[in-house]
Amino acid sequence: MNFEISYGSHLAKKLERTQAYLQRSGQQALLISSGVQEPIFQDDYYHSFVVNPFFKEWLPLLNVPNCYLLIRPSGRPSLFFHKPVDIWHKVSALPEDFWTMHFDILEYAEPQQLKTLLTALGGPTLFIGLAGAIPDLPGVEWLHNDSAVLNHLKYYRARKSEYERQSIELANQQAAKCHTAAKEAFMAGASEFEINKAYIGALNLRENDLPYGNIIALNENAAILHYTHLQLEELQSSRSFLIDAGFSVNGYAADISRTYCREQSEAGACFQSLIDELDKAQLALIDELEPGMHYLDAHKNMHRRVGDILHTAGILKIDGAAALAEGITSKFLPHGLGHLLGVQVHDLGGWQQNEVGDISEPPAEHPYLRLNRELEEDMVITVEPGIYFIEPLLAELQSSSQSVCVNWELLDRLRPFGGIRIEDNVAISAKGNQNYTRKFLP
Repeated sequence: MNFEISYGSHLAKKLERTQAYLQRSGQQALLISSGVQEPIFQDDYYHSFVVNPFFKEWLPLLNVPNCYLLIRPSGRPSLFFHKPVDIWHKVSALPEDFWTMHFDILEYAEPQQLKTLLTALGGPTLFIGLAGAIPDLPGVEWLHNDSAVLNHLKYYRARKSEYERQSIELANQQAAKCHTAAKEAFMAGASEFEINKAYIGALNLRENDLPYGNIIALNENAAILHYTHLQLEELQSSRSFLIDAGFSVNGYAADISRTYCREQSEAGACFQSLIDELDKAQLALIDELEPGMHYLDAHKNMHRRVGDILHTAGILKIDGAAALAEGITSKFLPHGLGHLLGVQVHDLGGWQQNEVGDISEPPAEHPYLRLNRELEEDMVITVEPGIYFIEPLLAELQSSSQSVCVNWELLDRLRPFGGIRIEDNVAISAKGNQNYTRKFLP
C-alpha cells in the first residue's frame, strides 16, 4: 500500500484543525512528547518503551523515546529527533520514509541541545506527555495535559482519514495470516504457548510488535475475558479455542477475535452451533450499522440476538427480548459490543459527545460499553459480541429468581468450552460499511 498521498492529506487536515484551535485559544504552541523509557523500580533495566498515542497519531515514529513534535499556530510542524551518543544501546537512525518530507527535522543528542532548539518558546505553552518528559526551559509555563486540547484531539480522532483506514485495513490483512496459523496449531492439538508461537512466527514478529498481549484461551480459559497466561502444557483434550489478537501498521491496530471448536460430541456440536449462530448475528448487525445510529442501540440489539440464540439452543427458556429486559443476557455477554479503533486499541473519545469534552456514560445496566455515541462517517470500530460461561456470573444467575429461565443441565455441559467471541474491524460509511477483517479472514 502506498501511503505517500494519503498521509499528506491526513497530516494537512490534522494540522489545519489543530492550528485553528491554537489560534482560537490564543496558544503560542503545542509540544508533544514521544515518551520516555521508564526504569524498573530499584533496578538498572527499563520497561519496554511504548510511544505516546498523541504523538503517533501525527507520525509513525514508534520506537524512539525523547522525541518531540512542535506545532505552532502556522507553518510546518517541527520534529526534534533524539539521537544520543550511546555505547550501550542501539541508537535509532533518522528515518527516511513517506512521512519525513512533511516535517522540519532537527537532531539533538543532549538535553542542553534541546533547550537551545526550543529557546523561541516562552510563557504558557501546551505540553502533552508524561511529566518526566517535560523539558526544563526557563521562562516557559507548561500547560501540562490541558484538558481542553486533549478533548479536542480525542473527539476528532474518532473519524479516521484515508491514511488511517488504509493502515487499519493492512493491519487486518497481516493479522489474518497470523490468525490462520494459530487456528491450524489449535486443530493440531498445540498448547496455548505453542499456539501463540505459531501466531507470532507466521510473520516473524516479536511480542513487543503486537498492539496488545494476545489472548490465547483453550477450554474453560475462554471464560476469562482478558486471559493472557499462556499455559505451557498440551491439554489432554483441547475442546475449544478463543483467540483475540492483533497486528499494527503505522501504529494503527487490528483487533480480531475468533472462536473454534474441535470436540466431536453432542456438547461440542451444540457449542459449534452457538459459534455459527453468533457469527451470523454479528454479520447481520454489521450490515445494519450506519452513520447516525447510536451505538448503544446496536449494543442492545446484539443482546436481544444473543438471547434469541440461547433460547433457540435450549439454554434459555425465554426469548431474547425478555432475557434482555430481565438483565439475563448480561450474564452471558458482560462486556460492550465494541469500541473505537485506531492508534490505541481502545481508542479514546468513545463517550465524548463534542470537542469541548462533554461525555455520556453508558447506562448502569451496560457499564462496560466503551462506545456510547452516534456512529459517524469514517469511524472505525470493533463489533465483538460474545457468549460466555463465566462461573461468578452464572453463580449469581443460579442463585437468583431468574434461575428458572435457564436449562442448567444443558448449560453445565457447555461450561468446559469457556466461551465465544467473534470480533471484526469495521469502517462506517453511508455508502456501505467496510468490514476489513472479513476481507481476509472468514
